[in-house]
This record gives sequence, C-alpha cells and structure tokens, in this order.
Amino acid sequence: MSFLGKCYYPICRPRGGNALVRRLVWGLRRLGGGREFRMAFDALDLDHDAVVGLMRLWPRIHWSSGDGMMPPEQLLTVYRLAVEWPVPGDVVELGAWVGLTTSYLATACAVRGAGRVYAVDTFEGTHENGDRYASVAKFGGSTLPEFQRRIRRAGVEDRVEALVGYTQDMAGAYPGGPIRLLLIDADHSYAGVRRDFELWSPLVAPGGLIVFHDYLMDDVARFVDGEVRADSGIEFAPGHVVSNVVAVTRKPLR
Repeated sequence: MSFLGKCYYPICRPRGGNALVRRLVWGLRRLGGGREFRMAFDALDLDHDAVVGLMRLWPRIHWSSGDGMMPPEQLLTVYRLAVEWPVPGDVVELGAWVGLTTSYLATACAVRGAGRVYAVDTFEGTHENGDRYASVAKFGGSTLPEFQRRIRRAGVEDRVEALVGYTQDMAGAYPGGPIRLLLIDADHSYAGVRRDFELWSPLVAPGGLIVFHDYLMDDVARFVDGEVRADSGIEFAPGHVVSNVVAVTRKPLR
C-alpha cells in the first residue's frame, strides 16, 4: 500500500477528517488534479458510515478493480445502491467471478448492520453460449479458491455465502430471505438475462432493486429496454445510474 493510502484511510474515518479531505479534494479538482484517484475521492460524497466501510475494506483489497470484471466507477455505484436503498433483506449477486463486487456488497451489508450476500456462480468461467472465459485458466479452471481468498482478505466471510452452480438451478434452492438487491451479471446473452430475471425477480422484496450490469452489451440493453420497461410489475427507477448500470424497482404489492 502506498504512503498516500496509509494516510488517506485513517484520516477519512472520523467525520472531521472526512470533511477536511473532501474540501481538499474539491480544491484539487478545481485545479484539474486527482483524476487518477476518482473512485477514492468520489467515495467521500457518501454517507459517513458508508465511507467508514470503504476505509476498512480498501486497506485489505484496495480500491482498484484488479481481476474484477466491474470498473471502479461502477463498483462505487453498486455499493452506493446497496448501502442506501431503504428496503430490508438480503443481496443476491448472479455472477461473482473472483469476489470483488461481492466484497463491496458484503461491506454494504456490514455498514447497514443487516443482510447477507448470496453469490451465485459456477466459478468455472462459463460464458454465454456455452463458451468459457479463457482467463479462468490462470485460476486453474475454477475461480472459487480465489473468490474465497478475496472474501477472507476483505474480512466479510460472515456476510457471504457462495451458491455454486448455474443461476437457473440455484433459484429454486435459494436459502436466504427476501432479496433487497438483485444484481444480474452472469450470462449476458438475451436468453440468459431473460431467464435470470424471470427466475429471480419474483424473489425480490416489494420495493427492492433489480440491478443490471453491462447494460452497454447489446443483448442486455435489448432485454432491459424491451421486456423490463414493459413489465407492469416493474418501475423503471432509479434507471440509468451510470452508463453501464441500470437499476429498476419491483413495485410494491397492492
């Protein structure tokens, strides 16, 4: 960890330090600086408890994406949704890879003091249309050991349970409570996204969030803009939270 990081994390934990660094960052940005640390600085706009959660997480796994599939700006957006959305319940992540996003979601649960993350994945790098991600080979054919190591390193083992298998098989065996946030980020084919939505969205609590990652992929966008928008049980809000992430709400039961 850099000297800057060693200073940044403990300084930002107290409210006074958080406010001080925020003012310094605003001044730096007005001068055009700090762009390479955008995620670390943008986090300061979160509620103080959410900032403290990140300041505990980042010394363990830092804030870069590493081998994760989700870029830093999108990670922070999903973390913000998981912290702030005011519905009780658990979190389900469809497509976990090596657990980077899982660590953020579990940290959000820790900040709220409630809920667990159920991470659903084959951990074999399965890609849409039966192909496999070539990069899974460097993990020996399974990302599960690296996933488990990262979750331990992040200090969130008590908030995470891995459900090993295909998302369509795990829906009927889901052991958690009502889902407050469902992240769909597994098979990105049209049929795959549609299947995950149809199987898992009924398990989402009324008022809960359904978050689609990789909206910029054609099949994901086509499904979201077509079938999800037309679903009478779905409210298209908060909508496009960042360019590659769309979040919708399951309407409360009447």
